Amino acid sequence: MAGPGTGAKSTAIGLVNLWRVSGAEGEETDTWLRLDVPEFQLWRDCGMIEGSWRATERLFLASTYGASGECVTGETMPRVAWLESVTGYRAAGDGWELNDANGAVVATLTLDGGPDPIPTAAKFYTEPPVITETMRKELRQPAPLPAGVTPATPENLSGRWVPVANSAKTDPHVIFKPAGTWTGSDGCNGGQGRWAADGEGALLATSGASTLIGCEGAPVPSWVAQARLAVIDNGALRLLDAGGSELGRLERD
Repeated sequence: MAGPGTGAKSTAIGLVNLWRVSGAEGEETDTWLRLDVPEFQLWRDCGMIEGSWRATERLFLASTYGASGECVTGETMPRVAWLESVTGYRAAGDGWELNDANGAVVATLTLDGGPDPIPTAAKFYTEPPVITETMRKELRQPAPLPAGVTPATPENLSGRWVPVANSAKTDPHVIFKPAGTWTGSDGCNGGQGRWAADGEGALLATSGASTLIGCEGAPVPSWVAQARLAVIDNGALRLLDAGGSELGRLERD
């Protein structure tokens, strides 16, 4: 994983709590979202849905990867379409509004009660997370952008990118789609997820499960998943971790 940020305290630490969800399409009144780091638990009447989330000062992304209780139906993973459409957030009183890419409010989070325990989940999941110093470090703002570079924007990130001076006969690459999803490969193993950029250099991406086949290539999906900053430098896309160290350099294909 990328190292913790080195900048100032992030607003994102305020997201860590147990929230009642209101206004989300398809959700009942008694729905809660527990935001831990780096995981979330969404409580419905059927039980608990789990996933991962990441946030910067303005960006927010979440992806579902599991469920428990009666939320598990056969081999089908429960979908949380409203949560997976969120790309940003803003303060709303003592809580938060979650917004989509157009700025529309997808859901509102408020402090109001919590779920009842269920046999298929540990009781502590029904309580707010305890904020630790590790969480604070993980959610701190990333290092400043390097001098003389252009912040990557959603517009100039979109497209297909390959590693600079790549000599592998495989095809390591990443495709940032305008709709906010990405696909890529290290040459043998595929990767995919969601992505968002704030136009000022911040980049967030989620990633799903992948195979682990060894081959000649470049770990492009790993670069994408670990990146917290993205800049354009002499036409090349540089993906940086939270500390400002370069993960990889790509050129438009």
